[in-house]
Amino acid sequence: MRAPSGQVAVAVGVVAIGALILGGSFFLPAGGGYAQVGPGVVPRVVGILLLVAGGFLLREALTGGFRGVDEEAELHLPMNWVYFAWASGGIIAYGLIVEHLGFIVASTVLFVMVARAFESTRWGLNIAVGAVLACVIFAIFNYGLGLMLPLGIFQKLVS
Repeated sequence: MRAPSGQVAVAVGVVAIGALILGGSFFLPAGGGYAQVGPGVVPRVVGILLLVAGGFLLREALTGGFRGVDEEAELHLPMNWVYFAWASGGIIAYGLIVEHLGFIVASTVLFVMVARAFESTRWGLNIAVGAVLACVIFAIFNYGLGLMLPLGIFQKLVS
């Protein structure tokens, strides 16, 4: 049985991205200062996790294909450009507003727009979940790791 080429390509892509992230992390400064956590720690962890996930994907693709996925049937499904636009718009909006409005607001907007791309219409719940996740991640990075994320509009509250 021949491995599905699209699935192998996805797996190889995940492995390649993991390798690039991991390789690039070694060019970051090693010193973490007082916190002992340098800027290369998170990219190294992400790179390793992507390599592991890509390895599992590749093994599954080469041993019969991703389970529960009919690649032939998927080829005939139409592309839903509206949902693609929601997800892409969220990523673009994040990049445009993160410095001005801050990490928490930008991440909340990204979460809500990607949730909409996955057909969720529960706006209030999406905003609440996105805000809570953004606040938790912000606290972990700023107070746990000592890596300052942009505050944006919340800068006035801490000044």
